[in-house]
Amino acid sequence: MKIQLAGCVIVDDYSRILLLHRNTPELSQWELPGGKVEEGETAEQAAVRELAEELGVEVRLVSALGNGLFEDDEHEYNYSWFQAVIVTPEPTLHEPDTFDDFDYFEIEDMLSLALSANMRVLLQKIAAGEVALRT
Repeated sequence: MKIQLAGCVIVDDYSRILLLHRNTPELSQWELPGGKVEEGETAEQAAVRELAEELGVEVRLVSALGNGLFEDDEHEYNYSWFQAVIVTPEPTLHEPDTFDDFDYFEIEDMLSLALSANMRVLLQKIAAGEVALRT
């Protein structure tokens, strides 16, 4: 059974993508804001909820970008990506036990980062032209 995940691609005025840095004893990596889709919740609802929980922001979904399938830590995942814009307020870290930083990155700069499996799949799909971001 695949674990359903959802999250948001936030692009700033310089076409950079917002990433969170997960820093836990198990993982240290850059990833999209997002997480598990809970029972009775749509992927869209999960993406919006996760942004509120992780960064304290309200977002408006702009478009569905597609899905990525990947395996990580002996689990199968199906990640739904949405492009969104931040409505209010400015992002701040709201889960300091999990995340220790966030920043905007150009795609070229992401290649040198320790990225989550989800981000690696998303970057492959962007490079292949399967996912197009609005800038």
